[in-house]
Amino acid sequence: MGVTRDLARYVAKAHYGDLSPAAIDAAKRALLNILGNCIAGNRMRVGRLHVDMALDMAGREQATIVGHGARTSMPVAAYANGNLAFALDYEDTLQYVTHPGFITCACGLAVGENFGSSGRELLLAIALGYEVVARIGVAMQPTPQRGKLVWGEQYHPFAGAVTAGKLLGLDETQLDAAFGIAGTYASVPSAYKYFGVASETRPMREVKLGWGWMCMGATMAALSAHRGFGGGFGILDGEQGFHVMAGSDRCDFERITRNLGEGWMIVDTEHKIYPSIARNHPPYVATRALVEEHGITPQDVKRVTVRGMQIPLVNDFNPRSAVDAQFSLPHAVVMALVGEPLGPKMYSDARLFDPLVRDLLGRIELEHDTAADALFFNEQRLRFSVSILLASGLTVRRDIEFPRDQPRFGPGKLEEKFRTLAGSVLADSQVNQVIETVAGLDGAADLRPLMRSLSPA
Repeated sequence: MGVTRDLARYVAKAHYGDLSPAAIDAAKRALLNILGNCIAGNRMRVGRLHVDMALDMAGREQATIVGHGARTSMPVAAYANGNLAFALDYEDTLQYVTHPGFITCACGLAVGENFGSSGRELLLAIALGYEVVARIGVAMQPTPQRGKLVWGEQYHPFAGAVTAGKLLGLDETQLDAAFGIAGTYASVPSAYKYFGVASETRPMREVKLGWGWMCMGATMAALSAHRGFGGGFGILDGEQGFHVMAGSDRCDFERITRNLGEGWMIVDTEHKIYPSIARNHPPYVATRALVEEHGITPQDVKRVTVRGMQIPLVNDFNPRSAVDAQFSLPHAVVMALVGEPLGPKMYSDARLFDPLVRDLLGRIELEHDTAADALFFNEQRLRFSVSILLASGLTVRRDIEFPRDQPRFGPGKLEEKFRTLAGSVLADSQVNQVIETVAGLDGAADLRPLMRSLSPA
C-alpha cells in the first residue's frame, strides 16, 4: 500500500484527544471564518445564483444552506455552502496552495447536521481535512516550467472526503475508496482559463474553480463509500497517480506522510485580511503600510509600480464585476490607497465605477518577476515590491514576502470580521449566539442547534 492508504489509516484512527489545544482553537476559528463568509455570500450576486442552482437540485431536507435557511440534500447543501464561502474570496489559505476551510466546513456541516454529529466530532474532522489537503497540495505542486502551462487546485475534494468520511465513521478501506471516488469526481486544472491572462479571460468565470462542485463531489465520495461503493484504491500513488491527472509533473510522496501525527497543519492557517485572491494580499499590505507611514492621500499619488509573481494573471485594469475585482491586483492596490474598509461594499458598482477609483487604476504599473514565480512553485512564498512616486517627486518603496511578513489575524480581529460579514444578514443577537456557540463547540452534543442559528430570523 502507498500514501493513500497511509493517509486513510491515519484519518480512521484519529481521536479528538489527539488534537492539541492550538489545533482545537484553530478549527473553531476556521469554522467561524467560513460561517461569516457563507452568511455574507448571500448578499453577493454570484452567491444568490449558486443558492438558486442548489434549490433547483434540492432533494431530501437533510442539511441547511447557511445564511438562507432552506434545507436540501447533503451534497446539494455542501455545493451551496461551498460556493457561498467563496463568493467574496475572503476564506482562508494554507501554504498558499490550498483553501481548506470552505470545503471541510461545507462538507462537515452538511453531513454532521444530518447525522447529529457532536461539536468535538466536527472539530476533529475539520482538522483532519486541513491536514490531508495541505500535505497533498504542497507535495504535488508542479515545477515552475510545468506550472506556466497547467495549474489548479483540484486536490481539494480529498479534504471534504476526509471530513465527511470521518463523521460517517469510515474505516481505512472505506476511506481509501472515498479518496478514489473524490479524485474521479475532481474537475480539470483550469486555473489559467479562470483567472488567466486578463486580456483573454475577462469577464471572469463566476463559478471560479468549481469550488461548490468540489464540495458536492467530496460529499458524494464519502457517502458513496459509506453506502458500500468499493475499489479504486491508491489514487494518489505511483507514476499514474492523481498528481498526473491534475496536470503536475512531480509529486514528493515522502512529503505527504512526513511527520504525520506529530503536529497539526491547521494551526498555520492564514485567514484572509482582504477579500481577494491570496496573491494580491502582499502588495495590498505593502501599499497600506506606505500610505500610513507617509500619510499618503490619493491626490499625492503620481504612479504606483508593483513588481511580483504571475503578474499577467492579475493585471486587470478594468474590472467590470465583483469577481473581476477579486482577481485584480490594480484594484487591490487602489483600495489600499483610498482606505476602503474591507468588506462586500468594496465590490459594489458604486465603488467599482467610482471616478476616483478609475483614475487611480490608470496610475498603476505592474512588472512581472519570473524569479518570484519560481519561489512560489518551489517554496510556496509570495514576493512583491511596491514603489509609490509622489507628486512631490519623492519615491517610497516597500518590499514584502509572505509568509515572512504576513500580518497575524488574531481571535479579536477574526471576530470583528465575522461580525461585519454576518451582521449584513443576521440580527446582532444571532451574531452573538453564533460566536458563543462556536467558541463552546467542543462541549456541544449536537450540531443542529448551531445550524438553526445560521438563518435569518
